[in-house]
Amino acid sequence: MVMGVGPGGPVPHLKRKGMKMDGIEAMARREGLGMDRLGLAGVLGCDEQTVEAFETGRQPVPISVEARLAGLEFARDQIAGVLEGRFTPPVLLTYINDQTFWQAWPGMEGVPVGVHRAATADALKSLRWAGLEARIEAAPVQG
Repeated sequence: MVMGVGPGGPVPHLKRKGMKMDGIEAMARREGLGMDRLGLAGVLGCDEQTVEAFETGRQPVPISVEARLAGLEFARDQIAGVLEGRFTPPVLLTYINDQTFWQAWPGMEGVPVGVHRAATADALKSLRWAGLEARIEAAPVQG
């Protein structure tokens, strides 16, 4: 077991046997989180060119990057589950920036708001598949 880092602490995920994540997988997982390269670079504490180097295969993808992606995916899945459970038809709320997201979800500090928006889109898809009418709106900004 390898531990990723999620908003609430370590997140377990299975260690690959003899396989390392390659660049196209890193790119697909980043895009699945609703993040651009610059956003992922900010989360990783590196520059956009470093993320590009991982994704294009010019540099190997470090296990720490895989672990951080796993933590962000875990956060996205937690958010989607909470949103589906709290759903009050017909609106799912998401946030316009990191600060409003973190204020509303204190355990998610450091998770980019784009991950919440991706989770909101996932929850919307699930609710619509279940036959429920739903839409996404911006949460009111608390003053």
